[in-house]
Amino acid sequence: MMNISTASRLFAVSVGGSIAFTITGVNTAQAATFSSINIFGDSLSDPGNMFNLTGGLIPAPPAAYYQGHFSNGDIWTEYLAEDLELNPTPYTSGITSSQGVNYAFGGATTGSTNIINKLKPGLPPLPGVQQEIGAFIQPLLQQGQTADPNGLYVLWAGGNDYTYDGNKNTTEVVSNLSWAINSLYSVGARNFLIGNLPDLSKTPLGSSGVLVPADELQQTVKAHNALLKKEIKDLNQSLFNSNIALFDVNNVFKDVIKKPSKYGLTNVTNGCLLVGCTNPNEYLFWDDFHPTTAGHKLIADAAYATIEKEFNSKSVPEPSTVFALTGLGLGLLLKKNKSLK
Repeated sequence: MMNISTASRLFAVSVGGSIAFTITGVNTAQAATFSSINIFGDSLSDPGNMFNLTGGLIPAPPAAYYQGHFSNGDIWTEYLAEDLELNPTPYTSGITSSQGVNYAFGGATTGSTNIINKLKPGLPPLPGVQQEIGAFIQPLLQQGQTADPNGLYVLWAGGNDYTYDGNKNTTEVVSNLSWAINSLYSVGARNFLIGNLPDLSKTPLGSSGVLVPADELQQTVKAHNALLKKEIKDLNQSLFNSNIALFDVNNVFKDVIKKPSKYGLTNVTNGCLLVGCTNPNEYLFWDDFHPTTAGHKLIADAAYATIEKEFNSKSVPEPSTVFALTGLGLGLLLKKNKSLK
């Protein structure tokens, strides 16, 4: 389990002696079968990590949020894991699972900061995505192990950077995401599902313009998604034997908002919790930013469809040879990818 002080540190590791690296072969299969799923991101993917880390303070009030989720029920990563017949555990549960771990923390930016520290002054430093990645990688390096090459690595973040943190630098945010992918790849991860951003100006919070003017937020998200798409294309070419799939969340949300009845929804503009609705399964949003569990199910279904399309038509790497670099006193420092700067 990661305590708050550990979570707030930037990740740097020096390893001596022996480090194992996996060379992957290719096994062509009709359908992609993942042996594990590891998840990184913010409140949209948080299964209760922030709730556990803050002793039940966030999200608040606890009674309005299901088991520490930022929603009224299960979230999309839980639905997706179930579809994949996997059962990852929340990072803060202290339970180790060979089927993966969900490292996502509410409030995480793509960097090393967490917007909850801005919203709730007085709390110790809370983790961003960089610390989440470090929490996954550091134990592997310390134990001379590699990441599961047959696992799926899910990353969806950026909304907090633009909505709450006031960051307009899409190059910096996408660079952070690229760094995360490169860092995971460097320890053996090969299969990635990377989410882009929905039109945040269409959320109850975004449309209000309280934090960022709605039209400005819309344009920032548009620029982010275009840059992320290009970066993923480049990474697929530069990272040997990798499968990096772009999950087009933006397109999903666009269709849901345009044709809500198609998805069994009647309200895609208000937060159910905020208006005291009695039919949450017909609402897209639970509060001013987060989807209802019904909304999360739609996201999960679209994610699964993306996986079927992007991975079932490709070869999924399987381990063939493992070798070790020994006696070199190898020092490893993970740094941000600077290719976008």
